Amino acid sequence: MSNKVVPITIIAGFLGTGKTSLLNHLLAHAEGRRLTALVNDFGALNIDSELIAAQNGNQISLANGCVCCSIGDDLTLALAQVMNQTPRPDHILIEASGVADPARIAGFAQVDRELRLDGIITLVDALAHQRHANDPHLADNYQRQIAAGHFLLLSKTDLASAAQTHSVSQQLAAQKPTTPIAIIEHGVFDAKVLLGLNETGLLPAQAEIKHDLRQWSAHMTAPVPRLDLLNSLSTLAPHLLRAKAVLHDAEGAYVLHYAGGQSSVSPFDASPSGHFVLIGKPDMPDDASLEQLLTPQAPLPAHRQTEARQ
Repeated sequence: MSNKVVPITIIAGFLGTGKTSLLNHLLAHAEGRRLTALVNDFGALNIDSELIAAQNGNQISLANGCVCCSIGDDLTLALAQVMNQTPRPDHILIEASGVADPARIAGFAQVDRELRLDGIITLVDALAHQRHANDPHLADNYQRQIAAGHFLLLSKTDLASAAQTHSVSQQLAAQKPTTPIAIIEHGVFDAKVLLGLNETGLLPAQAEIKHDLRQWSAHMTAPVPRLDLLNSLSTLAPHLLRAKAVLHDAEGAYVLHYAGGQSSVSPFDASPSGHFVLIGKPDMPDDASLEQLLTPQAPLPAHRQTEARQ
């Protein structure tokens, strides 16, 4: 199993800003990268039929090595399935829904040690910006999408007047003075810039996104019976989003995955690392409770066992 850390780029923006057009462009111009795109709706992608190599259920394989997967109802499960693929992708693209808060999606990448947030690209519609920003029902969520962006792309400038475009650019620059802002036309923008914001220095290496996810990790060298572990995880189900462990028991080494309420255990044909990571909601039990529930308890010494039985 690969230990490769996979970067994630989130494409955010309100409804109709051109996220799907940008995603189509990036997939068609992967330039040797093995991209995996997570989307809500295949129908909106409008991928050139000549680029599609195969379609199987919730996955479309492209001739250039890229893959599109449906998020379905559970992003954490979709990400876990992608990370279980061999080989792993070089880069994951997530097209956030038009009403999603990209910071919440980014939070998952920041607590999973196998994923690395490469950046949030937020598209802003130059024609509709003022309307969305001043709509009492939309403004809060709309501004969160802009605030989370590490790179802002101004779209629909061909429909807006030059004065509108200039005004929106000035407002965004005042709101986020250190964030790059550029114009995107018909979904076309240089993939070398957008995929690799960490490497270009446009995204601070230690950029932090506020999120409400919790992580617990442990290193276990003692055997952990897989059935006991599965039973323990089932008690955490209301609070747990994802778990991964590479452990061993009397049957040998194994890998455990948990995502979307589903657990799986498979044999592991190398020396187990002992790593065990949980990602959960804010109401997940505290670290001490998790340690007691999930960490194998050392057997009592013989004389203590006798005392315990008396």
